Amino acid sequence: MSDSILTIDLLTRALDVSALRQAVYSANIANAAVPGYQRLEVNFDQQMESFAAAFDSSSNADPTHVSMNAPSVVPTGTAVKLDEEVAAMARNALQYQTLVGAYERMSSLTRLAIHEGRE
Repeated sequence: MSDSILTIDLLTRALDVSALRQAVYSANIANAAVPGYQRLEVNFDQQMESFAAAFDSSSNADPTHVSMNAPSVVPTGTAVKLDEEVAAMARNALQYQTLVGAYERMSSLTRLAIHEGRE
């Protein structure tokens, strides 16, 4: 599998996780005043780090054989702090925009290669 296909796959997964995170932050904010509600969080960062480490030149891992499970939404056991949720939501929105830009660049390069530079 080529590096560009792996990169697009990684970007696609990261975009999906980022969209899920935004939904979880929204749910946390919406339920902040509900008695007994526990803050939720998306558990996926360790898997993304493992996948990214497979691309590291010093690593012996093969990125085509790194398995990635679906992200999970888990309760943290803590109450929602609105200011922290809003900050996390803003940070996630910025990451999402960055990922979209990277995805668009990779798609443009792929399209250019397919058309052999004639576009």
